[in-house]
Amino acid sequence: MAISARNQLKVKIADVKTGAVNSLITAKLNGKETLKATITIDSEKNLGIKAGLDAVFLFKASSVLIATNDELKLSATNQLNGVVKSVKDGLVNSEIIIDINGDEISAIITKESATRLNLKSGDSVKAIIKATNIIVGVK
Repeated sequence: MAISARNQLKVKIADVKTGAVNSLITAKLNGKETLKATITIDSEKNLGIKAGLDAVFLFKASSVLIATNDELKLSATNQLNGVVKSVKDGLVNSEIIIDINGDEISAIITKESATRLNLKSGDSVKAIIKATNIIVGVK
């Protein structure tokens, strides 16, 4: 199956916390950073998600926010430090590729925001993804 979501990260499930309605799935990226996804309990059970399982975390590039300093305090669980690999400006939006210790995350932000942040290759940034924006896939 081909999927339009730009971010398709191979992960290993590290922990599963099952709540009353949702489950919090914690996974490790190849570079050992942690990424968390929130899914329904039914999805957790139907997919057979458990620690040690290989999975894929999917999310759209437009779901990724970018911050350029550590002073910003946010409630988003996933805040990954990385380095800008490339910036491609379009008429309205810019595509930012971020290297997270060998894993790549694609972000689509407005061109105005990219200009305001003065993003360029080599810049240190934080990629922010809400856990509820991540879709979990298994084979």
